Amino acid sequence: MIVKIFNKLRTYRLRLRSFFSSAFMYLYCRLYGITMGKHCRFWNRTIFFRQPGAQIVIGDHCIFRSDFSSNLIGVTHPCIISAHTPQTKIIIGDNCAFSGVSIGAAEKIQIGKNVLVGANSVISDFDWHALDPQNRDNMDLTKKKEVIICDNVWIGASCLIFKGVTIGENTVVGGGSVVTKSLPANTICAGNPCTVIRKLSQD
Repeated sequence: MIVKIFNKLRTYRLRLRSFFSSAFMYLYCRLYGITMGKHCRFWNRTIFFRQPGAQIVIGDHCIFRSDFSSNLIGVTHPCIISAHTPQTKIIIGDNCAFSGVSIGAAEKIQIGKNVLVGANSVISDFDWHALDPQNRDNMDLTKKKEVIICDNVWIGASCLIFKGVTIGENTVVGGGSVVTKSLPANTICAGNPCTVIRKLSQD
């Protein structure tokens, strides 16, 4: 009985947090120049950064979990979506879900429909810092190449998706993977570096 009561209290707390967080984020995104689709839901604040001229477009029915307890696998930080040049495009399709995910782009990151990205993963289309130790303190936006994640992809928790990568539709990326090369459609992939384990069963 006590367990049921505590579980219900948790559910009510998360619903209430989602209601107020979503209302705030819709207002914030409208003022900040972010295109937000219908019926998106937020748990706590997602952090957005956008250079003037950059485009951030989010589809309908997307979910952003930044509350540490909203995903019981554990969310270590808020969702962060950042567009670092005036030419940057970040496009997210309908029905996508993110938990404590960092998405950083200097050129283009395009995410299809029905994509799930596990807790604390990182998706980036540039290197962030130069290899030269003399210039390492400054952000390096020169080495960039677009990232494309196709429809129905599932990316496990704590994955790293780097520049120039395309992940084909329906593919599953195992938790903790480091993706440095493109992955074909309809496969299960994992590892560091991430490689194809086997084809996804059509059943």
